[in-house]
Amino acid sequence: MATEKIDGIDTDVKLDAEVLSDDFDLEEAVAEMPSVSDMTKEERELFDSIIKEQAELSGIDDVGVMEEALTDFFDADSETYNDLEASQQELDTRLQEESENFVSLYKNDILQTIAPKKVEAFQVKISVKWAGAVLNAAIGFAVGGGVGAIQSFIIKKGKREAEKLFTRTVTSRLKAWGAKKLATVVGAAVTIALNYLDIGTQIAKQLDKRDKRPNNGYVDIY
Repeated sequence: MATEKIDGIDTDVKLDAEVLSDDFDLEEAVAEMPSVSDMTKEERELFDSIIKEQAELSGIDDVGVMEEALTDFFDADSETYNDLEASQQELDTRLQEESENFVSLYKNDILQTIAPKKVEAFQVKISVKWAGAVLNAAIGFAVGGGVGAIQSFIIKKGKREAEKLFTRTVTSRLKAWGAKKLATVVGAAVTIALNYLDIGTQIAKQLDKRDKRPNNGYVDIY
């Protein structure tokens, strides 16, 4: 079913029977994801493996910075916990501190979120890469693995059922993370994204295609 390949990703992942049962609620599982500080040893090992994978898939040279930023996003003791806007700004700040030749994930400086030609509401833009990594991490943790496990979950559930589950789950997460504006176009984004292995990034790309400034590499969250 996946149309693109990522080196080193195994899509034949064995999932727990609970995850594949009819009683498993993906939306609830993602919503109840424990804070990093509250995870068991086994949960933390799973989480760390997912974060490492997402940092490597992001294409950022300093994967350590990406790993730290993702970890903080899911840590209730962090100032950027569950906050897409603050976490993106923090990631850019850390990358800037690491390199004098810093290149933002945005392609433009974060201060350029105000349209130069006309006055309008302040625009908050989240990198497609960052949004994709966050979605993959949350969904992956719920099903028990990285993008390979997510794809295995989709295959086992069937595309039609997976579409319903992912649409509901992504919609609720975006609302919880402060991106309510995007909720209305999640369904169309998920439908297309299910055809790709890196589903989180593809969902973000499809949202980018449907926002106020389409296909510019980041998503307007409000």
